[in-house]
Amino acid sequence: MATRTRPQPQQLLFAVVLLIPTIAIGSVFLAWWAASWLETAEAPSPTLVGISLVAAATVGLLAPLRVPTGGGGPFWLKPLLGFSAGILVPVAVMESIVLGLHEVAAAAIGVIVLGLLVVVFRVIAKPLAARRHAKQLRASVERFQGQLVDVTDEAWRLTGAKGDANQIVLQYAGEEDGKKLGAVLLLKRDMEWVPVAKENESAVFELSRGLNGHPTEAVLAQKQLGTPATLTLRIPGTTVLSIREGVADSLSWVEFIGKLELSDASRLLERQLPEEH
Repeated sequence: MATRTRPQPQQLLFAVVLLIPTIAIGSVFLAWWAASWLETAEAPSPTLVGISLVAAATVGLLAPLRVPTGGGGPFWLKPLLGFSAGILVPVAVMESIVLGLHEVAAAAIGVIVLGLLVVVFRVIAKPLAARRHAKQLRASVERFQGQLVDVTDEAWRLTGAKGDANQIVLQYAGEEDGKKLGAVLLLKRDMEWVPVAKENESAVFELSRGLNGHPTEAVLAQKQLGTPATLTLRIPGTTVLSIREGVADSLSWVEFIGKLELSDASRLLERQLPEEH
């Protein structure tokens, strides 16, 4: 939910078998404990307030912040939202009851307060997540010591970068003919790589124009029909470039390679993170 990506089967199994039952049983126990404690403290409508406390805290901890970049912003944001919801929502419910409102109206006010909290935290999370994402991109790009490559087409943007001094993975998202596409570029420092075909998996062919403007041999690999393919070729220097489709048969390899140009860290960052300059 938080990352808006398709869950894996093992993640669904974990959620159904362990996570959801644990949260449900734990929430019931905590609500019962909170209601008992509030009753001894002579709080108004202790059962309603106890349930609202646990429900609000749980929703605050699990609510996706829906930031435009991967992840949900700083790690402390979700616990802070859960803590704030667990405090402010039951207080709003209690104060509403003290003011003479019916329990149903008080519960509705609690829901409104919870909704406002989630909205406020989403507004706060967006710039924090964008800044954190840009910092991570910058660090990964500057750390890599091989030859960098960038996509020059304005319809394509860098959405992710992760790696070390010897290899880096650049994730790009773009649009072609009204369709949203994705490509993953793996740059790896490797002096020994040579194009080799594998039976039923990959084939070697010659590109009429590589990144250096001259014909170059490349390897097109696809383990199964209908799965994303990967094109691998050597670029000038010590670096090998692998390009993987986001969706099977989505890239025109010749056209996509025509969008690539050799770059260095400063030029790549200036183009992809202009707000940082």
